[in-house]
Amino acid sequence: MQKRKDFIWKMGGQQGEGIESCGEIMATILAKEGYSLYSQRLFASRIKGGHTTFALRVALEQIMSIGEGVDFLLALDQETVDMHGGEVRDGGYIICDSKVNPDFSKFEGSKVHCLSLPISETAMKQGSLLMRNIVALGMSVALLGFDTKMFKDAITAKFAKKSQEIVDKNLQAFDDGHGLVMEQLGDVDIDTLPAPGKKDQMFLLGNEACALGAIAAGSRFMASYPITPASEVMEYMIKNMDKLGATIVQTEDEIAACMTAMGGVYAGVRGFTCTSGPGLSLMAESLSMASMAELPMVVIDVQRSGPSTGMATKVEQSDIDAACYNAHGDYSGIVISPTSIEECFYEIQKAFNLAEMYQCPVIFMPDLQQGLNKQSVPSFDLNRVPINRGKMMKESDLPALEQPHYFKRFELTEDGISPRTIPGMKNGLFLSTGLEHNEEGKPAEAPTMHVSQTDKRFRKLETVADNYEPFLNNAKYDEADVLVVGIASSRGAIEEAVAEFDQEGVKVNHLQLRLIKPFPAKQLQPFMDAAKKVVIVEHNKTGQLANLFKINMHKKHKISSCLKYDGNPFTKSYVKNAIKEVL
Repeated sequence: MQKRKDFIWKMGGQQGEGIESCGEIMATILAKEGYSLYSQRLFASRIKGGHTTFALRVALEQIMSIGEGVDFLLALDQETVDMHGGEVRDGGYIICDSKVNPDFSKFEGSKVHCLSLPISETAMKQGSLLMRNIVALGMSVALLGFDTKMFKDAITAKFAKKSQEIVDKNLQAFDDGHGLVMEQLGDVDIDTLPAPGKKDQMFLLGNEACALGAIAAGSRFMASYPITPASEVMEYMIKNMDKLGATIVQTEDEIAACMTAMGGVYAGVRGFTCTSGPGLSLMAESLSMASMAELPMVVIDVQRSGPSTGMATKVEQSDIDAACYNAHGDYSGIVISPTSIEECFYEIQKAFNLAEMYQCPVIFMPDLQQGLNKQSVPSFDLNRVPINRGKMMKESDLPALEQPHYFKRFELTEDGISPRTIPGMKNGLFLSTGLEHNEEGKPAEAPTMHVSQTDKRFRKLETVADNYEPFLNNAKYDEADVLVVGIASSRGAIEEAVAEFDQEGVKVNHLQLRLIKPFPAKQLQPFMDAAKKVVIVEHNKTGQLANLFKINMHKKHKISSCLKYDGNPFTKSYVKNAIKEVL
C-alpha cells in the first residue's frame, strides 16, 4: 500500500455546529503523535451562523502553508459541497450528511468518491445533534486510516469532568461514525500517512505565540480593546495574569489602549497593546506622541482585510502604509513582521528589545493567517532571546542634579540614543510631553533645537538593520533568474514554489522580509543586483511593499508584483504562476 507524505482534510457547515472543535480534537491528537500540522479557519464576521470551514493539512515534514486542494471533505450541508467540492482531488472523498439529501450530480463521471451518510441521525441516536462533530470525527479517522485508540482516549479525557454517561455516549457516537465509513469502504485500501514518531512540539495560534513571547520578554502590562483578529492575545494574557502577577486593562477604545500602554512604558514597565487595522488608525496621534517623547512601546497589529471594517475574518497585508506613515509629522518608529507562527514568539521579544534600545514605538505586524490559525512548531526556547533594556540608567550611576537643571533625558548623543531614567529615580528627574523640547524635556521651539532633536530621533534608527536580522535569507544562488520577496504568512507558499523551481533548474532566490521600517535598502540591494527580475509577493491591491522597494532601491525597473486580495491565503501554484509570468 502506497504511503503518502501529507493530506488535507476539510470540514464545513454553519458556525456553531462544532466544526472547529472536531478539527481541534483531531489536530491536538496528531500534534502529540509528531505530525506537522497547519490549520485554517474560514468563518463569517458574526457570532453564530454563516458558512464556516476548518481545514487541516497533516504532513511528515515541517509545513508552513495550508497547501491546495482537498483529499477529504466532510460536509454538514449542501453549501459545503457546492463551495468546496471542486477542491477535492482525484481519488479524494466527500462525505455529506444524508439529512440534507446531498446533490453530487456534478461529480458524476469524476474520480471523486461521494458518500451520503447519516451524520445527524447517528448523533441523535445518542440523544443530541451536538454530537455530530464526534460522529464526523469517527468518520474522518476511518477515512484517514488512523488508529482509533488515541482518539477514544482523548474523547474520554475531554468529557471526563461531565459524567461517565456523557463519555460513553460520545465514544459510541465516534464508533458509530467510524463504522459507517468502514462499511462503505469495504476492502478498499486506505492511502494512510505513517506515524512520524513523537516530537517536542506545540500546536498554537500565532496570537497565542505573540502573548507567550511578550511574557517571555518580561512584559506584565497590557492595555487593549478587543478587535478581530487580535483579541486572542489579550484573552491569553487575561487567562494567565494571576499566575504572572500581571495587569491587563481592557479600555473603552483603541485610543485609550495606546495611551494607557504609553503610561505604563513611561513608568518603566514593558507595556504593550494589540489591535488590527481600524484600531491602528485610531492610535495614530498617540504613536506620534510616543515618537516625540521617545517612549519604548510595542503595538501588535494583526492585519486583516480593509479598508474600514472590511472583511474582519479574512487575511490581508494592507496595513504597511499605515504602519509606516500613519502618524503625523516626522514620525520615527520601527515596523517589523514575523515570517512564521514560530517567529511570532521570538520576534515579539526582539520587538521589546528594539523598542527599549532605540526608545521609540515598534509596530509588530503578523497577519490574520498567522494570528488566527494554528500551526505545529518546535517547543519554544525561553532563553534564546536575552532581554536588552538599552540605555536604562541605574540610580547609582546618576550624578547629583543642581537646580534648576533636570536630567538630560533627551541628550544629543552621537548615536542619537539618549540615556533613560524612569520616575522615582533619584537625580533622574526630567520633563516629558508631546511638545518639542530641549535635552531636559523642557518645551523649546528654537529652530536649532527642533532641527537637532529631529535629527537625533532619526539618527538613532540608522543602526537598526545592523542590530536586527532584517530578513530571512533563503537565497541559494550568486546569480538568480528571479528574486522573490514576501512578508508574514506568504512564506510557506513561496518556499514550496521555490522548491519546485529548484527541481526544474530555474534559479529563484527568496527573502522573507522582517524589517519594514527603517527600510533595509543597504542589506537588500546586493540580492536585487544579483537577480534578473524581482517579484514582491503581498496581500493587498496597491503593492504597498513593492512601493517601498521602488522608493528605496536602485534598479526598480526589475520589480514586479504578485498581489492577492480576495481574503484567501497564497498557494504554491498562485506564486509559481506569478514567477513564470516574469521569466
